[in-house]
Amino acid sequence: MPLFELEATRASRVCVFLRAQLPFLLGVLFVTAMVAVGHPASLTAPIVIVGVALTVLASLAALLVPWESLRPTWMIVISIADIVAVAFLRAELTSVMPSVGMLSIFPVLWIAYGFPRPAILAAVAGAGFITSFTFVYQGRVPSTAAEWINIIMLPTLIIGVALVVSVAAGHLRRSRSRLLVAHASESAALRRAVDNEILAGTILNTVQAAVMFFDPDGRLVVANRRATELSVAVGIPLDETLHTGAEIYAADRVTRVPPEEQAIPRALRGENIAERLEWAGPPDRQLALNTSARRVHRETGERLGTVIVAHDVTELAVALSVREQFLKTVSHELRTPLTNIIGYLDLIAERLDAADRTGHDYLAIVLRNVDALMDRIRELRAASRSSVPLAPQHVDVTTLVDGAIADVRERADARGMTIERVGTTPLHAHVDPWRMRQAIRELLTNAIKFGHAHSAITIGQSGDAHVCRVSVTNVGPEIGGADQRHIFDSFYRASYAHENAIQGFGIGLTMVRDVVAAHDGHVMIDRPTSGTTRFTVEVAAG
Repeated sequence: MPLFELEATRASRVCVFLRAQLPFLLGVLFVTAMVAVGHPASLTAPIVIVGVALTVLASLAALLVPWESLRPTWMIVISIADIVAVAFLRAELTSVMPSVGMLSIFPVLWIAYGFPRPAILAAVAGAGFITSFTFVYQGRVPSTAAEWINIIMLPTLIIGVALVVSVAAGHLRRSRSRLLVAHASESAALRRAVDNEILAGTILNTVQAAVMFFDPDGRLVVANRRATELSVAVGIPLDETLHTGAEIYAADRVTRVPPEEQAIPRALRGENIAERLEWAGPPDRQLALNTSARRVHRETGERLGTVIVAHDVTELAVALSVREQFLKTVSHELRTPLTNIIGYLDLIAERLDAADRTGHDYLAIVLRNVDALMDRIRELRAASRSSVPLAPQHVDVTTLVDGAIADVRERADARGMTIERVGTTPLHAHVDPWRMRQAIRELLTNAIKFGHAHSAITIGQSGDAHVCRVSVTNVGPEIGGADQRHIFDSFYRASYAHENAIQGFGIGLTMVRDVVAAHDGHVMIDRPTSGTTRFTVEVAAG
């Protein structure tokens, strides 16, 4: 709130009274008390009584009149009344107390500081009135040079004081305006910061992931509700220095992870962690935690700390484990009787009369279906394997591709499809020949199953001293964008496969991806032209 300026509140009016009018009232009362002690007869003079009364009335008006509801500049009436009161008191008391004129400094400062700059003229006029009224009251004209100087001196000094105060007041007003703008900006920024903090806290406590932030010294700064719950459940204290658990196991749920190799200590040492799976907690209450971590830096490169996010994937991990166990059990339980069936079918084929063509035809149909069923079982067995064992060798890629083509030639012929070689660049790769041949064979099988009958499948090879590429292209239905995103997922089958009842479990391309990934390679899908689909396998040359 400004010193003497009135704002549109009752509190501001009271404050202006206390700062501007009350000191003048106290000064008048002090002068009155001093006169009562030194020259009490002067207090009975009517003009003194009027001056004191005018001061009291002006003070009451300053305190009680709701000036804030009027124009604030109207309050200058109070300061003018004070100047008149000083003139009245000085006219009678100047002979016994010459310094009584100093009371004028209070209303003059108020006018100079609290009102617009043109109001200084009122202060100067008031000062002239104070000095000249004495001679009017005494009924005479100044007769000496000292008296004329006395009339001129006070207004001159007041002009100087008023100008200085006015300039200072203007400077203070401008400074105050700048401070108010800065304060408003800082207040808005503070409100935004508080709102963002509330929003961030709400978001953190809403998500089902455990989110933690540690400062550069490894001290916990922020942890959402889920992080606190998980830390208690698995026995990893977040309020201690080590942030390690006594019972942390690797993905196999058997190998115990040493404290220094656990996710949080590794992250605090500066490692970026991407989806590390750990089992935490006592054996009867283990939770699978999928943890990621990354350091946070300012734009200048200064490290702010480390963010760690952990998801409870226990249900998913258990479901995957149950699925793998189910696939192993089913494939084993089916494979054993099918092996016996094939054996007995071979015995029947040996004993069947060669002239019984119908019997041989029926037997061939049964054998084809048994072979198809064995293929499905082999796919299930492949899907149940959590890793792809490799026995890499120095392999000629041309020989590898020729072998894969020979494996599927009969199936292609059955659909009237041809397999054409394009580009036979001599290439060598350091790969597992059986596993890589299996992957290429699966791409060809996929092309036969989904390609148009009586169309051509092309398989090509290309590369250089660093990379080998094998691509398989077929003519058939296009794979949509949604299907492309999931085409390599286990048990995912494209909409075309469902609509046309194409046999399979949707794990062939998953096997391709896993085999190629085990060789640190890549498998990609694209549509070079409308109506065609091409899969490309890339592995390092060697």
